[in-house]
Order: sequence, then structure tokens, then C-alpha cells
Amino acid sequence: MRAITLTVSAMIMFSYSNIALSQPCSLPKELLEIARENGCSEVRDFYDRPGMIKPPYVYGYLSGPEENSAAFWCEKQMNGKRVFFLMFMSKGDRRGQLKCSEKLEWPNFPGGLSIYKNTNNTLKDFRYLKDSGKKPPESEKLYNNGILSEYDGVEVVYYCYKGEWLVRMKD
Repeated sequence: MRAITLTVSAMIMFSYSNIALSQPCSLPKELLEIARENGCSEVRDFYDRPGMIKPPYVYGYLSGPEENSAAFWCEKQMNGKRVFFLMFMSKGDRRGQLKCSEKLEWPNFPGGLSIYKNTNNTLKDFRYLKDSGKKPPESEKLYNNGILSEYDGVEVVYYCYKGEWLVRMKD
């Protein structure tokens, strides 16, 4: 009888662990709600890659309390294709501080996010997201935080500059 109980218990635990592993990565509830309001869902297979992967979200992008700003990845199906978006959230006294669009479409599978704080750098090697042939002033310094997306040695920095998104890619 005891062996049967242990076997049934083990099967139940195995079933729950498989259910947990098959669930999509979890965005915090408030970010998931923003994604849904924008017709997005979390990136379901975000962690289905080898190696260390930072989370698909980061808090504290804007100055002030960390919980008042965030950036995160979401996706939606458009014309039968997966499309990824980098979303930005701000609330409280940070609301409206971001002068750029709060939703960026990105063609590649997203990397893990962190805050890019290297304000000693200049805009050299950055390009405008909407017009990659256009370059900002190379000697201009970064005065605010950027968002770093990285995976497997590929880094993309997103930086809001005078109301437009700039991007710098390195591999």
C-alpha cells in the first residue's frame, strides 16, 4: 500500500513539474496587463534556448523609484508571423518622462533585458531605428539610461534621443 502511495505521489509531482516547465515565461502581472492592452502576449518560448538568459523585462529604466518604470518584450501574430515588441511602462511621477514611443517593433527574436547606464559613451555607432541610414551627432553624450538586450554575444542598445529611438548593435 505504501509503495502505491509513493508511486502515485511521484506521478502527481512529475505531472505538476511538467506543467510548470511547459508554461510560458512569466512577466510580472502589471506588465502582462499592459501587453494584453496592446494586443500582445509574453514571448512564450523566451527561455527555450541554451545558456544564461536575462529576463524579458527590467524595472528602473527611468530615474526615480524602480517600480515606476519598466521595459519588457511581448509578441503578437501578424499575418501569420510572430512580431516582437519592446514595450515601455511608466507610472507615478515618471509618467510622461519617456519622450519616445512606448512600443517598438523589432524583427529579431528578443534577448534578455538590462539597464544600459554607460553615460560616458557617445552616440557614435548609433542609428535611428526608423531610418537606419540616418545617424545622430556622433559626439553627443548619452545622458539617460538605455535598454540593453543581449543573447549569445549579440548586444542591442535602445536609446531615446530627442523623441526618437536610436539603436546600436554589436556582436
